[in-house]
Amino acid sequence: MRKDRYSILVVDSDTGFADELGKRVEMRDNMLLCGKAYSGDVVLPIVKDKMPDVIIMDLTLPALDGISVIRMLQKELTYRPIIIITSAYSNDMQRYLINDIPNAYFVRKPISFENLLDRASELVHAATGFYAKAAGENIDAERTFYRMLRYNNSDSTYKSVTNLLHDLGVPAHLSGYGYLRDAVCMVIENPLLINSMTKQVYPRLAEKSGKTPASVEKAIRTAVEVSWSRGKSEILEEVFGFTVNMQKGKPTNTEYIAMLADRYNVWMK
Repeated sequence: MRKDRYSILVVDSDTGFADELGKRVEMRDNMLLCGKAYSGDVVLPIVKDKMPDVIIMDLTLPALDGISVIRMLQKELTYRPIIIITSAYSNDMQRYLINDIPNAYFVRKPISFENLLDRASELVHAATGFYAKAAGENIDAERTFYRMLRYNNSDSTYKSVTNLLHDLGVPAHLSGYGYLRDAVCMVIENPLLINSMTKQVYPRLAEKSGKTPASVEKAIRTAVEVSWSRGKSEILEEVFGFTVNMQKGKPTNTEYIAMLADRYNVWMK
């Protein structure tokens, strides 16, 4: 759904920050300030009344923290606003929880007001053609957008690939899980390595883990086979498309790693 202007709700316990950000929103032609809140317990009624397109909310709030507010919104709302969570004091677990929420995006403070609003604009722009106000509208496209948002939401390539492997059904307890994640990250950083799996990628991973290249290759193969048998078919089809016939056979290690690296690069553009 293309919109010339989109509405923003600002939520922050720092009243000075919230008021100044609100002023900056009102100065932009493509944005409309629909409200401000200084504590988490008042967010849901405002969102239900105003239905903002974007919520910019600090993680640490009185009465109800940012993650709890998001969970409440997920349960109560009939649409999905883009939620930008800001924080200067977040820990790894909090960021993990935020990254696991598909329509939430984490931004670390300090960040300038203008950069923060630019980020909001980028997310709305990315959602053009995908964003659905009403539940059930354009579900496939909406799912694709929020998955893309989730991978962009991570602090690093490593965390993004981790999220992708989780969606593809790769169990974290398999030894091939770590090898597969490292291999995809290596190919993302240097695409030419996809042509040197046996000569460079497997030996590097083996040296790092104290194993043999053959055992690394076998472990990755097991992880790929498990993913192909237990991963959700719609996600596998979304990532691999028509490059691999799901009825005729599983992708090779190289095909699997190459397509994951390619999908990641597409989502990050």
